[in-house]
Amino acid sequence: MKHFSSRALNILIAMKERSVLEPRLLRLAKATLLIAILLTPSIWMLKVIPPLWKDVDAYNQVTQPGVRTILHYAPLYCFVARIPFYVGQAIESFRGATTFPRGSFFIHPVLSDSGVFVLLLSQHLALCAAAFHLICTSSRLFLARIVLATAWAINPLFYTFAQCVGTETLSMILMLLLSAAGLRMIRNSRKVPRKDWFLLGTLLWLCILTRHINAMLAILLPLAFFLLSAHRLVMIPVTCSRLHRRWRCLQVKRDLRNTALTLAVGISCVVLAHATLRTLSYAVHIPYHSSVGFTFLWRLKFLATLPAETRNQFLDKVAKNTPSPEVRKLISVLRESPPEDQPWDVLAFMHKAQVALFTPETEAQEERFNLVLNHTARAFLYPPDEIFLRAVGTDFVKSQKTRIPDVVNHLFGSTTFYFSHPETMADCASLSTFREKSATDILAVFKKHSYFRHAKRFDYTGFLIFWFANLSLLAVLAKIRKEDIAAVFSYATALTLVGLLMMLANCVLTELQPRFTLPMWELTIVSASVLFGRTVDCLSKTIADFRF
Repeated sequence: MKHFSSRALNILIAMKERSVLEPRLLRLAKATLLIAILLTPSIWMLKVIPPLWKDVDAYNQVTQPGVRTILHYAPLYCFVARIPFYVGQAIESFRGATTFPRGSFFIHPVLSDSGVFVLLLSQHLALCAAAFHLICTSSRLFLARIVLATAWAINPLFYTFAQCVGTETLSMILMLLLSAAGLRMIRNSRKVPRKDWFLLGTLLWLCILTRHINAMLAILLPLAFFLLSAHRLVMIPVTCSRLHRRWRCLQVKRDLRNTALTLAVGISCVVLAHATLRTLSYAVHIPYHSSVGFTFLWRLKFLATLPAETRNQFLDKVAKNTPSPEVRKLISVLRESPPEDQPWDVLAFMHKAQVALFTPETEAQEERFNLVLNHTARAFLYPPDEIFLRAVGTDFVKSQKTRIPDVVNHLFGSTTFYFSHPETMADCASLSTFREKSATDILAVFKKHSYFRHAKRFDYTGFLIFWFANLSLLAVLAKIRKEDIAAVFSYATALTLVGLLMMLANCVLTELQPRFTLPMWELTIVSASVLFGRTVDCLSKTIADFRF
């Protein structure tokens, strides 16, 4: 009897262990399948597509020391990208092709095929991890996760950026992680753990250190919580139950408190990022200055499209906006520079303006020139003239017509910059992307693979219509099931609005380029993923109710 009891106990223990083990294995199998779907385009690209370069900007970001990699380009990617280059150089040294790199490598890195491959591999793996995390956060249903992972895999936008050297890639990955963190916070807004607040602040700080325009992400969570509180405030008068009205009032107070807290976190991250830039500048003995004025010069390329008389009248108005004689002198140089209906060489204009303002040219004059550029940008921006606003509006409308293949093609096109300006990217000559290749060969890769062009008839406006249809369907399902989806609604709306605001800010500060539409596309795609995940959750519950 004792033996029988012992045997029965062992059987029960084995069954319990098996029941625990099977769900773990099932979860592992599901996760493996999702990761396999997300990694498939990455594996194909690493094998077939050459490394892409965001023209001379990418080259300067990963090779140049000093002012450009700290002040003009945000410093995070400029430094982090050198770690894979170091690993690649170490691999080359083990093969006997070169000596083992020293610490000075991070100041003056050497480009190699192995280093570039390690960089792209790390970017693809990071993209897979970030997308997997966001998809799992968007929905608990495995079917919804499979659909989302498949939709992400057939979209070439993110994978092409992962195949490209440039700050936008790291910015894209960090924005995915930030979006997932924000979604988790707004879902659990009743009591947000401290670690989530810390994670949100860290990710936002890193985003700003990757690209300056990402400072606008500081308003994402405050806007989402504000929209959520506004929705609940509007619903109070139409709530019948007195107890329910009181509960909604408490929710509004909590959401407004979260609005203030997230706004404080956002402002703190912007201040901390600014302090980080100043500290880095001080550490390497570089006078700190804003690079807004330098960037804004590219915005002024629209002057070349204006008739001479209209341009002169416009510049006369701008000159009245500043008391600085140096700014007015620069505007007078600007009046003569952009030939009508011809491309404007911004760098040539900068040299001409600097010679006209300061003779002889010295490092101290360089600092003063940057200050003059910043004051010039302020004169154009405040107050903005109708002509300037019309140029901004024209670019913003163009951005809404941008298609994903346009952005992808732009990255292939920017890679061909080397072949027309090889002297500006001298260290790239030995890389496989450019070695014994031509611009035609690079562009042929884009034309050869239909993966990059299958969505060529689908612009951003069309995707926005799809997003709104998803929003409406979720509203109908929530109405049927009487579920509270205000948090998801508010967050999805905030994501899309912030993406559009970032696009508008880009149009204000510089000329439109297809790659600048990435934050707009990314945040709207994330928003659509969040809505889709919640829609499938509601739909599955509705179907289950009907079956029951």
